[in-house]
Amino acid sequence: MEKMPLAKTPLTNIHHVGAIVRDVDKTAEYYESLGMGPFEPLIIDGQEERIRGKLVDNLKLKIRMGHIGPIRMELIEPVAGRESIWKEVLESKGEGIHHLAFLVDNIEKAKAKLIEQGLNLIFSAKFGNGGGAAYFETDRIGGLVLELFQVPQD
Repeated sequence: MEKMPLAKTPLTNIHHVGAIVRDVDKTAEYYESLGMGPFEPLIIDGQEERIRGKLVDNLKLKIRMGHIGPIRMELIEPVAGRESIWKEVLESKGEGIHHLAFLVDNIEKAKAKLIEQGLNLIFSAKFGNGGGAAYFETDRIGGLVLELFQVPQD
């Protein structure tokens, strides 16, 4: 497989590591007791969310973001939503590391580049205040979800 130069891939600037948990508050409290964090609530206003290309409007996640040294960690608890990739993973694999998120300047260009490389887009969101997120699965090799994240304007 031919390697792409780093400047040509959106997968160079790690933003955070994401983990799926059953209870975000208990998990944050436990990690903080071990000296990690603090884990602050994170509210992202999702204007348009799609799972496997289908528009969904009933997703609800409880999220806390904190630091472990220089590493930013996102804790995600799926709260509501019939179709939830987070709930699917929690039920099939249990709690644990779910994704690596990479910061991008232009989410649409970055998404197009990864789709062009053959990655499967499983979730995308446009935030109400700008920016967005996109999850790609790597089940063929590695099994880790890769997230592209464009910071909201606010």
